[in-house]
Amino acid sequence: MVIVGYIVLRKLNLIPQLIKISASGARGSRTTTISAENTVQEWSQLLIGMGGRGEELMKTIVRKIQEMNIPDALIARKQGRFGNSDNLHEFISVIHNRYPDFEIWIGAIDRAGQLKLSWHLTEAIRNRVTQTMININRGGRTEPKKLRSSRRLGRELGRLMTERMTGEKTPKRVSSHEMTMDDREELGVHLSLVHQAVIAGLEEVMNSHNLDFTKVDTRTEGFLNLS
Repeated sequence: MVIVGYIVLRKLNLIPQLIKISASGARGSRTTTISAENTVQEWSQLLIGMGGRGEELMKTIVRKIQEMNIPDALIARKQGRFGNSDNLHEFISVIHNRYPDFEIWIGAIDRAGQLKLSWHLTEAIRNRVTQTMININRGGRTEPKKLRSSRRLGRELGRLMTERMTGEKTPKRVSSHEMTMDDREELGVHLSLVHQAVIAGLEEVMNSHNLDFTKVDTRTEGFLNLS
């Protein structure tokens, strides 16, 4: 019965193929570029007197994230670049296992003799056609609401059937403009916890070097409205 239902929904193009997406597979297909086009939220601070301490800070932040034991968090060290720059930088990458199209990049980079700490939340852009359609939907919402709801329902049914057949949690391939309130709450809490770990790591390192942490602006705003 489940298989018949799946075939019918596939013919109507309401659900994706039942493909098991591993964490490594999702990560391997991602971009290594942080750009204005794929960044949906960001936070940064220029840290005077912290030049040359980026690696120490990065290691402390990783430890803080691990200590928080954030559910479904995949943590890795990787290289990436800003925009069209040829310069590669070291980042901490954090991905929510259920939302693999979103990635948090945490960097501590020396700039003009000081240290620039930042994180960027990026959303994977698969190809130009997909992004064009996303921009159209964001602006005019020309697709009938009933059809959009049917497609979301179909994708969710496909994901649930995959979970039932494999016995494992299946990531949600959902764009920011398609997110439900529940999706935003889930990803928002994930991002908030990572942000708190970044701030906690920064406070620990600054205190260890007798630097004034009280001048750091820890607030952020934007896509998920964190504070």
